[in-house]
Amino acid sequence: MKTIIFTLVFLSTIFSFNKVLFAQNYDSTFFPIGVWSVRGDFRGIDDFLFNVETAASFHHTSFQNLKEQGFNSIFMSYDPISYTLDTILDIAEMYDMKVIPPFINLHQLIGSSNENDVTDDEIREALTIDGIDRIRNSPATLGYYLYDEPLQGWIDFEVLERAKDIFIEETNGNHPVLSTWNDEQQMSYIDSYLHPEVLMMDSYPLEDGDAIGDLSDYMPSYFTSMPDPPPFSDYINTVRQNHCESIDRPMWVVFQAFGDMETQENWGFWRQVYPKEIRLQVYLSIMQGAKGLWYFLYESEFPYLLGMLDVSGQPTQRLTEAIAVNAEINKISDILLKLRVVNDSTAVSTSFGEVKMHVDYSSELNDKYIIAVNTDVFDTSVITLSVKKSTVDYAVKSVLNISDTKELSFTENGSTIDFTVQLGPGSGALIKLSDEVSAVETLPIAENIRIFPNPAENSIQIKMGNLQLLKYSIYNTMGSLIIENAQLQNGSIDIDFLNPGVYIIRVNTDKGILNKKFVKR
Repeated sequence: MKTIIFTLVFLSTIFSFNKVLFAQNYDSTFFPIGVWSVRGDFRGIDDFLFNVETAASFHHTSFQNLKEQGFNSIFMSYDPISYTLDTILDIAEMYDMKVIPPFINLHQLIGSSNENDVTDDEIREALTIDGIDRIRNSPATLGYYLYDEPLQGWIDFEVLERAKDIFIEETNGNHPVLSTWNDEQQMSYIDSYLHPEVLMMDSYPLEDGDAIGDLSDYMPSYFTSMPDPPPFSDYINTVRQNHCESIDRPMWVVFQAFGDMETQENWGFWRQVYPKEIRLQVYLSIMQGAKGLWYFLYESEFPYLLGMLDVSGQPTQRLTEAIAVNAEINKISDILLKLRVVNDSTAVSTSFGEVKMHVDYSSELNDKYIIAVNTDVFDTSVITLSVKKSTVDYAVKSVLNISDTKELSFTENGSTIDFTVQLGPGSGALIKLSDEVSAVETLPIAENIRIFPNPAENSIQIKMGNLQLLKYSIYNTMGSLIIENAQLQNGSIDIDFLNPGVYIIRVNTDKGILNKKFVKR
């Protein structure tokens, strides 16, 4: 499958707050785990924006904290930061963070457009004031925030299209990219002007009055033209299928990590987020093929929205959960970038929760992966998965839970490969169906099974402790099965017939699998 290299532009829509972004030198090997940050008026704007020393102190602390919390990107919405732009970008580079700074002056210019009355010179002047030269040349720049609410009937889209073209010219780039999301009608309309190559979409499903764990509406109906908004996971799936797959367009998901404050000025649409619901949104997003994750909102926006930091800037339990999830996603992000969703609902089934098969087209065998999600945000679940053999183009010799580096015991039952996985509340797992025999001792049962002697000449002994033997298998280092049996002869296996060399013995028990290398003399 081809890989598209993006060099300039993308546009994003956030419910009624639609963000127009332009991405410079887009790196298809970069998996953003970012936060939406709102500062501006809520932090003493004059001193914060115009005092370089104050800004430097704040951003050193902010970027260092974000890096330690497992984030690698920040969207700095609403801040007219031109006076401290150099400081912000320098500090972001220091902490290897990516930044999407706002273009406030261009935003205001486009917002004032009426019947195509904005000139090209005015657009160029606004870009200059907003610091286009500094942002263009900074390795910390991930993208550019250009306009809020580019809704049909609100602005002149011909002006927005000209602004895009001038922006590309000013940054010596190409590949205009749009990311906007409210509903498909709006997407198609804006798409006709800006021709996207990256989609950044949002979904805030936790409406006021919803039960904990209820993600049945991707957005309150007030913010969408859909009379019956689909569930969070289904909506992301529809977006990917209808607007990403045919052109191999990456999809970034902006999800809900906020709730309304208990003030008279609050928006009145969303409830507070239960920490495990953050985890659930993350795993459903990657299950549906997300190549980037954005938490909305990091800092609280008084008196409207409560983010992952409270109004005094202190971490909440939501941030604690995000930090734990970030560590998990950072471990597997390189693999996630290679995967594509298999759109066959019969490829894999689950006894509970949600599941999707994925394929790595960059691998020699088109390796198959499973992403399974426990949709219960209260309890741990043991989930049984059945994979249809006909959807896997090779013989499966091991099932590996990449998320926690454990091998899972599996059985072949006619046309399916069956196994179970235990998942915590709202959690998920990336599972590889491997054509190779694993030789990694990762399961706790390794402490209970003894295989000796090693090296061996005529036979090897297996002591099972209190575990029940289901079967044992011996493979060569090429992964070819040599012998398989369900019983031991007096706790012993005859290996006299083997040629000298290195082998792998796999012991399947009622508590899991042990793989161990041994040498035949």
